[in-house]
Amino acid sequence: MNSRIFLIGAMGSGKTTIGNILSEALAIDYVDNDYGLSKMISKSVNELAELDIDELHERENRYAAQLFMQSGPFIAGVAASIGDNFELSEKLKGECTIYLHTSLADQILHSGRRGVGRQGFLENREAEIQSRYERRDPRFREISCFVVNATRDRKKDAKSILEYLNSK
Repeated sequence: MNSRIFLIGAMGSGKTTIGNILSEALAIDYVDNDYGLSKMISKSVNELAELDIDELHERENRYAAQLFMQSGPFIAGVAASIGDNFELSEKLKGECTIYLHTSLADQILHSGRRGVGRQGFLENREAEIQSRYERRDPRFREISCFVVNATRDRKKDAKSILEYLNSK
């Protein structure tokens, strides 16, 4: 098994829930993006949700860069904004990167309107979600070693990932 596993996907794809399930099953730490970023910049998760979206993404990228410098083992949920940063997302190619794919329709249905990363939804929510999906989905597929078509059944999705990891 790889010593570092990175979970990528849109907001609401299950990174945190699946990361915690995998963490327990594999007996390694799960590192949550929002909580790790919160600690790094000394702001609460609620305060992160109040940052300007460009500032949030820039800080998420700095946090991801720090993750790449840490030795494993760990599982980390990585902010979806990494898909817009070619240099950082390129680093995921050399890692065990698992893409929790959710369809555009599911993202629109389940993304919510409040919380970290949803600041860009204030003006035209559906158009912003579609724009992010169209930019990031091809990149996520390119850099991932495994793609899970995420369902709302997080235990089932985690089981699929564990089967993949055990087959390596």
